[in-house]
Amino acid sequence: MKPFDSGHEDLVHDVAYDFFGRHVATCSSDQHVKVFKLDKESDAWQLSDSWRAHDSSIVSLDWASPEYGRIIATASYDRTIKLWEEDPDQEECSGRRWTKLSTLNDSKGSLYDVKFAPAHLGLRLACIGNDGTLRVYDALEPSDLRSWTLTSEVQVLSVSPASHLQSDFCLSWCPSRFSPEKLVLCVLDQALIYQRGKDNKLHVAGKLEGHGGLIRSVSWAPSIGRWYQLIATGCKDGKVRIFKVIETSSSANTTASSVSGDAAESGGQTNPDAPSDGTDAGNMPCPPLRIELISEHDDHKGEVWSVSWNLTGTVLSSAGDDGKIRLWRSTYSNEFRCMSVISAQQRQS
Repeated sequence: MKPFDSGHEDLVHDVAYDFFGRHVATCSSDQHVKVFKLDKESDAWQLSDSWRAHDSSIVSLDWASPEYGRIIATASYDRTIKLWEEDPDQEECSGRRWTKLSTLNDSKGSLYDVKFAPAHLGLRLACIGNDGTLRVYDALEPSDLRSWTLTSEVQVLSVSPASHLQSDFCLSWCPSRFSPEKLVLCVLDQALIYQRGKDNKLHVAGKLEGHGGLIRSVSWAPSIGRWYQLIATGCKDGKVRIFKVIETSSSANTTASSVSGDAAESGGQTNPDAPSDGTDAGNMPCPPLRIELISEHDDHKGEVWSVSWNLTGTVLSSAGDDGKIRLWRSTYSNEFRCMSVISAQQRQS
């Protein structure tokens, strides 16, 4: 591991690599975004540009798929999402290399997470904040990236947002192009899977059960070579959990015990704790999902802050209060085991 000084003057909230892993972006409470590039000769990260992007702490950022250009989305406590595009004609470290494309300001509270959808869904992004509302935006005209439209709005929580000022909300898209559009959304200690139904609206299709505290991080694994999906969560209760998600037939005549209500964006407020007894899967806009908890680990011996899958969905990394990164891989018996532990502490020379 080669640590480098980000140059931020306050807490760094998020770090994101671009698709090729040659650039990394960071955001901070100092209201700045910084982009670093990897120098091939020295194998060191060098500052490419830094700019003041928001009027409050920036807590999340994400890169768009490279087929849409070099675009970054940032989310802030100032209730806005901003989209930035790189201008290669501008000098590096000038503060002008990244220009603002658009500002999305529909949120009524601080924003916590923003993620671009997989490329096969188009130039689309989702966000969640402490107003308890999931919002999805689309750039309907690829030739005009300054114009974004709010295409979906789902009220996830019905309680006052003021009570969630210190809570983590997070989301992750299903990356499979052979599966209906889905994303997993974590609010407080609830993890809900939303799927776009035949009515073109987002509905709750499943729930990840068993969390004993705030869910700090969630990651949906790429499903290369698998007939099922995997989702990992990191929780304040100190556990890394891995769930198996299996799609069921739309003609199934079973009761979906994992579905918490027939929640649609047109139905107003959604209560994640609503009972699902008597829900007929055949009458739902989208079929329910069968969800199994297949792995649970407390190796960090403290709060788990981040989980992330590799590009093939075969290795899961987790980071926690123990200051270590743990790498998890499935064995031949389909059991996840810790294969490596990486310490952030550097040996003093």
